[in-house]
Amino acid sequence: MGKIGLVLGAGGIVGQAYHAGVLAALAEETGWDPRTADVIVGSSAGSVTGAVLRLGGSAPDLAAFASDRTLSPEGEALFGAFGPRERDFPPFDFSTIVRGWRAPSPRAALRALRRPWAVRPASAAITMLPAGRVDITAHTSVLDAHVDGSGWPDGLRVCAVRRSDGRRVVLGRPGAPEASLGQAVAASCAIPGYFAPVRIGGREYVDGGAHSPTNADVLVRDRLDLVVVVSPMSARAGRARTPDGLMRLAAHRALRREVAELRAAGTEVLCFEPQGRALSVMGVNAMDETRSGAVVDVAASETRCRLADPRLAVRLDRLVGRRLARRVA
Repeated sequence: MGKIGLVLGAGGIVGQAYHAGVLAALAEETGWDPRTADVIVGSSAGSVTGAVLRLGGSAPDLAAFASDRTLSPEGEALFGAFGPRERDFPPFDFSTIVRGWRAPSPRAALRALRRPWAVRPASAAITMLPAGRVDITAHTSVLDAHVDGSGWPDGLRVCAVRRSDGRRVVLGRPGAPEASLGQAVAASCAIPGYFAPVRIGGREYVDGGAHSPTNADVLVRDRLDLVVVVSPMSARAGRARTPDGLMRLAAHRALRREVAELRAAGTEVLCFEPQGRALSVMGVNAMDETRSGAVVDVAASETRCRLADPRLAVRLDRLVGRRLARRVA
């Protein structure tokens, strides 16, 4: 079996449900357990899913938890510590965004002058947005109780953005600031202007999805055989007849660029993006927990249809192993 990476993109609570549906169907249809990925990259919602996988949560239990269904005994032990699935977050206050803009930091401005082609608009905007007020760390700190003595799950990388200059930082990678798992996930999920920035090593960090909805290019130098990408914020082929269609097109194009980098490095890539029915069920409110169960089901259904493509079976046969490919076919 080849070396496999798993990339879990941003997308809020609805995105977590999409992850769960895709991964559960992938595990059921192929026999591949996402927990065995050699490396997992998580951004925002994907950092939550990735952390749970690395702590031992199975794909079926992720799906069961997201849809309020019966968990396995192992799932009960893990997810029970997280408390209820529903999170009582206050509504987003747009007035704080309107009133609170600030001048860009000198460091960010200098970076833009030196390398304007490298500046991402979303990352640049982060340096000017006001700090959010909702503290998410209380919800993510429970993760730390499940980490073994090393203090960080092996092979997990969590993407966040440094608020002072808009740079991406990959927590868990050598040379990155030291952080607890709970801190890293909170930082990666800290939606600018809504959730409060998370301070790590004396600096503030916010949502990793602001740099890229997927950050798949983090794995370019890892020499993996296959990277599986689950991208809740984009749309397959970039086509989405939904109110957020332009945003999904932009996310798809960003993913396509990252996939091209991975393939140029000799890594095959398998992407799962919502389409058709899934886009309709997911809606435009990424924090709408009432949709989670339906999203799990439609994501699983679309994934099964995708895996039935014989061309995909051939690819998995070459990269992952004959036993796996036969189950896909």
